[in-house]
Amino acid sequence: MTSNTLEHRCYQPKTLLYQRPLVLLHGAWHGAWCWDNAAHDFAERGFVVHTLSLRGHGYSSMPRYFNTIGLNHYIDDLLALVETLKPAPIVVGHSLGGYIVQHAIMQRPLPAAVLLASMPHTGPLGFTLRSLRTQPSVVFRALATANGYSFVRTPALAKYLFLRDNASAAETQTIHSQLGNESLRVLLDALIHKPKPSQIKTPSMVIAAERDRVFTLAEQRSLANAYQAPLIIVPQAAHDLMFDSAWPLVADAIEGWASRHQK
Repeated sequence: MTSNTLEHRCYQPKTLLYQRPLVLLHGAWHGAWCWDNAAHDFAERGFVVHTLSLRGHGYSSMPRYFNTIGLNHYIDDLLALVETLKPAPIVVGHSLGGYIVQHAIMQRPLPAAVLLASMPHTGPLGFTLRSLRTQPSVVFRALATANGYSFVRTPALAKYLFLRDNASAAETQTIHSQLGNESLRVLLDALIHKPKPSQIKTPSMVIAAERDRVFTLAEQRSLANAYQAPLIIVPQAAHDLMFDSAWPLVADAIEGWASRHQK
């Protein structure tokens, strides 16, 4: 059996201003690498920041049979890190990472959470249906080859999903070159196993990207309503908010939310 060794990065501030650390969790096809600039930003703002790559992502160990990895494995990866941190952290989950956060805080209440361009509590059905309508060949290729990388196989596909239309070829290539595979079982699990907002006590904030092609504004509004959470919509922004030119607005909102949940 392959050991589950997870990539974990920690960023220390020059001056500690906030006692509770931040945990930044990536979404599908991404890894801890996607948070590097954001994590440095939060460290400069006075936070201790932790990022990790879920198993099979970044520099974490790759399971022998990746498609046998399920949503519960990713939840375990996040909680394993959370349990080592004192005081308890504030967790930020992007995209699929936001869905993992929702499940994790059902099991382990935390001081606060941020759902960043997050998969809605209703799961990925909307994304799946939109993909079938707009890019059916991509979906059929993923199913035919049992390879989740099909969704992001080319720089053009990655740009369409994650970045603004005016993103440069160099930026697109840099991000695309770091994207990895994704377990198809996780995507199927997410269709079936949904979080129950009524059972979650952790205060949450939802941040949505106005031009998100992965999860719609309607889905983000529904997510915020389900958690009775404040909703911030970032104008003109695309799905990968950590790479977007509007990132300073996002960081300000996260810092403000985290500063109110330090006790």
